[in-house]
Amino acid sequence: MKRSLVLLGILPLLLAGCGSAGGDDKPLGSESFRYNIPSGAVQDLRFGKEQFFAYGAIVGTAATPANGLTKIHVFEKGVSLHTLQVNVALPKDGSFFEGWLVNPKTNERLSTGHLKSLFGDVRHNLDYQAERDLRAFTKVIITLEKDDGNPAPGTEVATGMLKELKRD
Repeated sequence: MKRSLVLLGILPLLLAGCGSAGGDDKPLGSESFRYNIPSGAVQDLRFGKEQFFAYGAIVGTAATPANGLTKIHVFEKGVSLHTLQVNVALPKDGSFFEGWLVNPKTNERLSTGHLKSLFGDVRHNLDYQAERDLRAFTKVIITLEKDDGNPAPGTEVATGMLKELKRD
């Protein structure tokens, strides 16, 4: 008898957690994630002291849902590192995603290579290293490319802007 009363007491709580009775499929809202970004001077054993750091969100276009994070580090030994993590549906066979850095003042575009999905799912990443200062390249673009050897940028599917973070 006591067990039945306990179950009857818990049942309304379980049903309340199931959502509205109307069955509408409206989104629940948005999520935000906090990334641990070190403060203070950053020192890389290979490239020396970090001189510049910028990061930004990646968002998809209306036709291609996507989200992610992009970063650039510039080090005292003249090396820049660019990383990109993005969630986007796998491209169809014969296509791939390519990353680009853009200098908004000069419109110079720099291909950072093909995005890779290590697990064959929506998670894509890219690591790019340059022997030059990339701090002027504050726009990031991801394009969908046909595997046809054409080096020109394809259809833009996601974009982001890098914002400098001054470290203590």
